[in-house]
Amino acid sequence: MSNILGLDVGSKTIGLASSTGSVARKEINLRFEEWDFEAGVETLTEFIKDKNFTTFVFGYPKNMDGSIGERAEMVDYFIEGFLVYNPEISTDQIIRIDERRTTKMAKSIMIEAGLTRKKQKENKDTLAAQLILETYLEQINKLN
Repeated sequence: MSNILGLDVGSKTIGLASSTGSVARKEINLRFEEWDFEAGVETLTEFIKDKNFTTFVFGYPKNMDGSIGERAEMVDYFIEGFLVYNPEISTDQIIRIDERRTTKMAKSIMIEAGLTRKKQKENKDTLAAQLILETYLEQINKLN
């Protein structure tokens, strides 16, 4: 069975979600100094150690017109560093999922659930990662 990690990479946090089947569950938020992606990669590498993830699903924030912008380039840069720190992981294990609306969807879900602003801030990245991973799982389930 696959052990899949969903990631929502930001400039100072990485929201994580995981799945071993068809359900995505929130994990944790990893924090690092803003724009210090080396520290982010190191923290992520420590998190995945001994967890045997087979697939890494990164949210890929395209522009609304579908083009690749600054945020998607940031994710590409992060992925490059991640692969350098983790040479045992191949590019075939990296999936990019269009995440144009996941952060807004996550915020909407939390508002509907009545979470305070503080709780929304604490949970938005992991919920976004869960939505990214759910999108991927839905895509593979359609193929099967």
